[in-house]
Amino acid sequence: MSRQPDAPEPIDPPKRVLVVEDDAVGGPQLARFLESFGYRVDLVTGEDAARARMAACRFDAVVLDLTLADGDGYSLLEALRAGDPLLPIVCTSGRCDLDARVKGLRSGFDHYLTKPFEPEELEALLARELCRYAHRARAAEEGLSAPMDNRWAIHEEARTLVLDDRLVIPLTETELRFVCLLRGQAPEAVSRAAVIAGLGHRESYYSSARLHTSVSRLRRKIAQATDQPAPFDSVYGAGYVWGRSR
Repeated sequence: MSRQPDAPEPIDPPKRVLVVEDDAVGGPQLARFLESFGYRVDLVTGEDAARARMAACRFDAVVLDLTLADGDGYSLLEALRAGDPLLPIVCTSGRCDLDARVKGLRSGFDHYLTKPFEPEELEALLARELCRYAHRARAAEEGLSAPMDNRWAIHEEARTLVLDDRLVIPLTETELRFVCLLRGQAPEAVSRAAVIAGLGHRESYYSSARLHTSVSRLRRKIAQATDQPAPFDSVYGAGYVWGRSR
């Protein structure tokens, strides 16, 4: 993590980021890098210290090492999400296998970065998530909701999609994961790559064309059962969104 940015743009006002990293070398390097971009960084090395800092301060984003010497990153994630469901949280982990990445995303991390990673990539993710966070927080304050049709409900245990509490559409396991993923990220679009990962596949195995075929099949199933358009939409160049994209 020794690379330094060429010409960082300062953040005004500075955003406060909690970095939880027990690497004695990598942690301080990462903190200095983010500070060079104008972030105010609090660096802690363990779960106990992180919980103490979380109780004392409000943070705009969190970078969380999944494996800590004195605790579990997932328990910290749960505490953070309980305090603020919208808070941007990026996971960093030495585990790069598909199961670990999928578990991290399904558990509530906004992103899962495998070590070693380029700090510029982390900073870009933070900047994007902070913009999304501001949008979502503003929408919540103004009483706005995602552009979704409230006539639709997802019954996960029964694995069905229900319209107006009466028209029931059975879903396959893949279809259920798809609609739950979109609903969970609303009003933001979910990229095709994120959808494929959320379905538990690799892009090299489960191509965008195959995803498109599956989504088209689900659209037809919904239209045939209800004479209504699907409660999700395609977003050109971005992926899919729960609700209508326009």
